[in-house]
Amino acid sequence: MLKLTEKATENLYDEVDSFCRSFWDKEGSLHWGYFDNLKSTNFLEASKRWNQYMLDCSGITSQSKVLDIGCGNGNTDIFLAQRTGCQVVGIDLSGVRIENAQQQALIHPDLNISFQKASITKLPFEDNFFTHLWSQATIYHVHEREIGLQEIYRVLVDRGIFLFDDLTQPKPVVSEDAQKHVFERMLMKETFSLENYVKKLSEIGFMVHQSMDLTPHLKRSYELLGEMVKEKSVERSFSYQQMCEAMDASELGWAFFLCEKVQDRLAWIYETTDKPGL
Repeated sequence: MLKLTEKATENLYDEVDSFCRSFWDKEGSLHWGYFDNLKSTNFLEASKRWNQYMLDCSGITSQSKVLDIGCGNGNTDIFLAQRTGCQVVGIDLSGVRIENAQQQALIHPDLNISFQKASITKLPFEDNFFTHLWSQATIYHVHEREIGLQEIYRVLVDRGIFLFDDLTQPKPVVSEDAQKHVFERMLMKETFSLENYVKKLSEIGFMVHQSMDLTPHLKRSYELLGEMVKEKSVERSFSYQQMCEAMDASELGWAFFLCEKVQDRLAWIYETTDKPGL
């Protein structure tokens, strides 16, 4: 039986980091791509394009305090700090990746970046501490997902921005192949559809300004990754092919959400509604 624990997720990413670098991105930036053309074969360029898209949406400035949930090897945090001059704190369950990120921080002493091993379900920060919460390809790993989302809400300032991408599950029931090659392989429990994600975020207290289905881009990412990994692991390449088939069957998706923490919704509505002249 699949055992879903934070320790299992930590061990998984401690073990696969060097393998993923060997075919995915040697620099260690291991997320998916946003393609300007879904026939493109330039996966790394699409990954960089996704970073830029999220930054353009974020409103992050030199005055921002950003928490990156699932920071991995720290590449995105360096990107954010270099582009904006903001302060970035990155957290991750993987001790291997946090060590890699901390080494990156030493190479960039001019940037206001720091990294620590921590869980999203028990964030070691005060209430209302960050202006922005950023996450890429991470929250689907959180088995107590609602607790994690509530923790994000807690540490974000009022009117702060939470932007993230995550895997979705359009159908409530998935096939045995999807269960094996997606959910079990990635230590992932059943998750939300895009629509139910919006509902859950709203229930927690977020105003969801943007939700975008990115499934075609996820499929293109895994089509390319399947080719890139084939020489190293036929088994992994096959699993990536099965992920693409799960997307075709509406068993797996990918979505982006741009949210704002709003404690007083009536005040927010009043401030953002056009008012007639007096």
